[in-house]
Amino acid sequence: LGRALGDEAREQGVAVLLGPGVNMKRSPLCGRNFEYFSEDPYLAGCLGAAYVEGVQSRGVGTSLKHFACNNQETNRLIVDAVVDERALHELYLEPFRIVVERARPWTIMTAYNLLNGTYCSENERLMRRIGREAWGFDGAYVCDWGAESSNADSLPAGLDLVMPGVRPDYRADVAAAVRAGTLPASALDRAV
Repeated sequence: LGRALGDEAREQGVAVLLGPGVNMKRSPLCGRNFEYFSEDPYLAGCLGAAYVEGVQSRGVGTSLKHFACNNQETNRLIVDAVVDERALHELYLEPFRIVVERARPWTIMTAYNLLNGTYCSENERLMRRIGREAWGFDGAYVCDWGAESSNADSLPAGLDLVMPGVRPDYRADVAAAVRAGTLPASALDRAV
């Protein structure tokens, strides 16, 4: 399946597929369940890794999503998913870890929601300490479409690309912060 998707994407000039989604099927009312593989983290991780390996074997990137705990529809864009450490690592992050360590996706897409009080696109612990340092993720973090809410917080936390595309307010805010010295140029260089 992954190889077939990669071939079709190349044929149509698509550089990165926005998937796979490896969030847990925790509620039958989650509007994204059609994208997700399973309610089991190990199975979701294994299927996600195979998907990524297949697509990327054709020279097309993937965007592992929705990082993390984006498992419901009600208030999906603003809900604060409050999750204890054991459940976070054993259930919700496990499929992401498996995919990152086995298949090295080109990108990871951050989720809309907050995780334990911090928006995922601004969550330094999630992106840097867990994704990059613990798992060795070396690709780009991109936010879900319109999910970046604070220009001042997302880039220093580890977000590399704001979607959909270039936003004039983002460019202006980042440039002003670098000039003012509140954002080190090294943070911008790292994202680039």
